[in-house]
Amino acid sequence: MWIQSVAGVSYLFGGSMSPAIKTALGYNQKQIALLGVAKNLGDAIGFVSGALSEVSLPWVVLLVGATQNLVGYGVLWFVVTGQLPNLPLWMEVFQACVGEI
Repeated sequence: MWIQSVAGVSYLFGGSMSPAIKTALGYNQKQIALLGVAKNLGDAIGFVSGALSEVSLPWVVLLVGATQNLVGYGVLWFVVTGQLPNLPLWMEVFQACVGEI
């Protein structure tokens, strides 16, 4: 509970990520909404951490969660900052979903 309360990832998308993605990638509001839905879907299903918490140690669950977040949002950050080429929208949607699972 404490990790979730201080993480703030759920509120990051609308406040600071959405305008940056829109500007950097030239997405319209419909495409941004699709990314938001993927993020919310990944946040809602969260089966990986639930399944892992039943069979493994807490540090393993945290490591897997941190890796998923880094991969999901890290790729998106690299694209927005121009360090990676623009990816197709379906790939961005997948990355947003993985970042939240």
